Amino acid sequence: MTNQNQNVPTETAAGTGGASGGGAGAARLPLRGWAVEFARRWNSATYSLFVLHGNIYDIFPVQNGRDLAYVHLKAYLARRFFPEREYLLFYDIGDGLTFGSAEMQQRFFEWLALYDEVEGTNLRQTGPPRDLVRLAPLLRRFFARVTEKREDWKGITLIIDFPEKLIPPTEESGATVEERMNLVTLLKWAASPELRQMDVGVLLVTESAAKLHTDLLQNPHVAQVRIDLPDAEERLRFLQSGWVEAMAGGRPLAEWSDFTAAELAPRLAGLNLLRIQHLLAEAARNGTRLTTEHLAAGKKRLIEEYCQGLVRFKDPKPGVSLDRVATHAAAKTKLRELAWLIKNDKRDVLERGILVPGRVGVGKSFLVDCFASECGLPVMEIAEFRSKWVGDTERQQMRILMTVRALGPVIVVVDEADAVFGSRESGDDDGGVSGRVFAAFAAHIGDASLRGRELWVAMTSRPDLLAIDMKRQGRFGLCIPLFPAQGPEDVWDLFSTVARLKKITLGEAIQAYIRANLGGRPLTGSDVESVLIRAKERAVLAKRDEDVQLADLEEAVNSFIDPLDADLLRLQELEAVLACSDRRYLPEAYRSAERGPLVEEFKRIKLRSGKR
Repeated sequence: MTNQNQNVPTETAAGTGGASGGGAGAARLPLRGWAVEFARRWNSATYSLFVLHGNIYDIFPVQNGRDLAYVHLKAYLARRFFPEREYLLFYDIGDGLTFGSAEMQQRFFEWLALYDEVEGTNLRQTGPPRDLVRLAPLLRRFFARVTEKREDWKGITLIIDFPEKLIPPTEESGATVEERMNLVTLLKWAASPELRQMDVGVLLVTESAAKLHTDLLQNPHVAQVRIDLPDAEERLRFLQSGWVEAMAGGRPLAEWSDFTAAELAPRLAGLNLLRIQHLLAEAARNGTRLTTEHLAAGKKRLIEEYCQGLVRFKDPKPGVSLDRVATHAAAKTKLRELAWLIKNDKRDVLERGILVPGRVGVGKSFLVDCFASECGLPVMEIAEFRSKWVGDTERQQMRILMTVRALGPVIVVVDEADAVFGSRESGDDDGGVSGRVFAAFAAHIGDASLRGRELWVAMTSRPDLLAIDMKRQGRFGLCIPLFPAQGPEDVWDLFSTVARLKKITLGEAIQAYIRANLGGRPLTGSDVESVLIRAKERAVLAKRDEDVQLADLEEAVNSFIDPLDADLLRLQELEAVLACSDRRYLPEAYRSAERGPLVEEFKRIKLRSGKR
């Protein structure tokens, strides 16, 4: 697309017509990350149409004399990549066609006057059409005319904002005539050898590529470049720039922050530079010192806002460890081994994902929270994010996965994983969304380059509903099931642990009663918590405050009814046994059991209860 002598050096930019920047001879920042990929694909001279997607609403660095300035993407492209293009044009359906400079606009309207004379139009007075359907033929005539016999030609770049409004991902039968014409126009531009010869490049800028028509995305003439969230080096460069001190009224960072720039950079992982700017400005301009608590709360809020409340972000809690978890001895042993590997930077041998099945109430979420805090890693918990609006589901998934990738090292928790991940099979009613969502998750979790940066934990009471693709090695190959209490010692461990957390004292008489009367019950942590809360409530109503007596506990136990269906609980327990990847994680009762009879019992209960 660019002339042979106008290619863009990806480390130090020089030259004129290509994606360079800063003006001839000016010092420029080396390109990094997505910008390097974009420059290389531009320099290949084999594409006329590019899709830039991802972190498009961020700010980006440009050299401003000896200092750095941070500008939005459109200005970054203009100043860093295309400062000397013959024409730099911008288009969106709101503003129509605009220009990179007044001089470019003047030259375009001079050409438009000639066009009016030939075609008998009045476009110089009324301005070019706003809709792409009528503007595209005009631009094609303009491109062809201004490139004639120009040996010093420096090319044209057209940047289109909000292209999803022009070519949304609608089915063929649901698309309007105008949308179809827009799609055909862009596909013809992408495949046009004439545009490449004329050094004309078209950039579509959108947050989510999934919101564009699939015919465009699958076309081999279209180059897609994803703009990721900034890495630690980019965050540190931003924090060390003069902007931070200027924003704080000339006060250095040390005056209003408990952290240096080098300490802040890794702690702000998962945020783009614009949100970091918001976080710092909010503290500095409101006279609030940037402490650990303020930083954690602000980061949590900004990440959850960016992901539209579809995730819950939690920093590790100091002092919390797996010691707070009752029972589950085999699971805690394995998780402590993983925590040791993480804390000792042996991440190349870590699993990509852990599957944690178990019946409801068995303590899956609490176990994972304690494990994450013992590792010292933040947790991002993904909730159901599907939307009824076209393109929203993929956009929301893109934001989540982009944030996860930038946050690493991080533990990603997916509750009700069978529902969140879905499967490859998509119904006709969702237009293939479920299949695309599943494929994106499967590709991301299976990415071996992310081993040690992301540890995915999938929790479910129905592991049989989780697609087999997810349960293979390299994704969720390690399965650690959880089970209810397996005997008197487990039951007492549950009662003593929950009582300690709830600040309830259990005397010797209560201990003896629990071992003698409750030791044979398959209780879970939620069962025990419910019983103890009822007993404490009885004591408080009797004006004995927290003095829980044996009669209180007996009354709570005798009145307790588990509302859950016994067949369903048995089904979920069998599913956890059958999903297990290592006999060492099973209770003694199942460790030497044959799988055949368990499978048959599982099928009988499933058939009887009508569960799919």
